[in-house]
Amino acid sequence: MNDKIYINQSLVKDLVKYQKNELCGLVFTNKWISNQFGGGTKSNNLGHYFEYLCTGAMAKGESEAPKPDYTKKGELDAQFKVAKEQSVFFKELIKKYGIELLSAGDKVLADDKWIGTLDILAKWESIGDYIDLRLTDYDFTNNPEKKVIIDLKYSGLLDDKWSEFGWNTDTLAKKQGTMLQAKHYKFLFWKKYGFNPPFLFFVFDTKEVGKVKVINVEIDEWELEQHEVFLEKAKKYFEHQLKIGFEPQPKYDICIKCKFFNWCQFKAETPSVISIKPE
Repeated sequence: MNDKIYINQSLVKDLVKYQKNELCGLVFTNKWISNQFGGGTKSNNLGHYFEYLCTGAMAKGESEAPKPDYTKKGELDAQFKVAKEQSVFFKELIKKYGIELLSAGDKVLADDKWIGTLDILAKWESIGDYIDLRLTDYDFTNNPEKKVIIDLKYSGLLDDKWSEFGWNTDTLAKKQGTMLQAKHYKFLFWKKYGFNPPFLFFVFDTKEVGKVKVINVEIDEWELEQHEVFLEKAKKYFEHQLKIGFEPQPKYDICIKCKFFNWCQFKAETPSVISIKPE
């Protein structure tokens, strides 16, 4: 196994969760040190299937194309049917926008320590017809092809304000995990290629074909400089934790759903008793 561990945005998110006691250190270790990503839920599989149909690229850890579920009659499962129809709509949509796909699933490595895997790198000549490019410091001098990064999402939470994974734009800017992803990919291009490209989320609904949100995330160069400082601190913390070990953080509600429950010697097998006193 390659001992070199590059820092990506998902690892950083999990580091933050671990530091806040929101993620068990054993789960972190198995995922990021032992590379045991494991199988996903049906919603994960739907998302991977949708993205594969859109781009032809497979998700991390997959060695073969994702397969849809079928009914007993041999028909495509209803949810996978919507995913398939949404992938067709995606291709129609980018054609209307005038977006040309350049690549999918490419890895970008900067400074031999920061890394990320793009869903889509695209060329969007007419981007100025849809986005006011004066609102942020886009400089196409070093990006004459007007390359943009597109991240695909397949979600049933397009209008949700409160979930960590919700996409209501009234609260979206405050969701650090989502914003971190956009910031990290823009940062990688800024460091490696010398320009800050537009980054867009294309968020497709899991129930209604044709329902989508296209979200441009505006991040200035000074924010990318701040992100680099943040990454250096995260890297230092990660390396320190590697030396002393990531500690288990057993919580009953989480443990009973954990795929390592059967063999974990630190698991919480009973819920905590909550004591209250009448006022």
